Amino acid sequence: MSPLGHWLYNVLVAVDQLGNALAGGDPRARISTRVGFHCQRSRMAHFGYWRLLRAIIDFTFLPIDGPDHCANAYKADHEAHHENGSDTARAILGLVVILFCALLVPIIRLLALLGYVRKTAVT
Repeated sequence: MSPLGHWLYNVLVAVDQLGNALAGGDPRARISTRVGFHCQRSRMAHFGYWRLLRAIIDFTFLPIDGPDHCANAYKADHEAHHENGSDTARAILGLVVILFCALLVPIIRLLALLGYVRKTAVT
């Protein structure tokens, strides 16, 4: 990865972790990991909410990671602590996911069409 690519990756991870913290999650964990955890480990009243977020995130990162981005993120970082959060926290998380993914989908798809994006393992 080029120095610019490495810098951009680090910035995106930091924004991801900030979004998770703003939504009542562990500031060291990524949103994809949190969503993957709740989809695989919990059977709560909000399971449909977590599945919807998983579908949005998985679709966004499909050209990079292939299917199951959230599940793979959780498997790679299963030691993080994940909060379900209050209704307000889940609403904030939903907004963060929708806004962030809406910005990323066209960029990732364009980069994939141009050959700049290759499928990689989640790290």
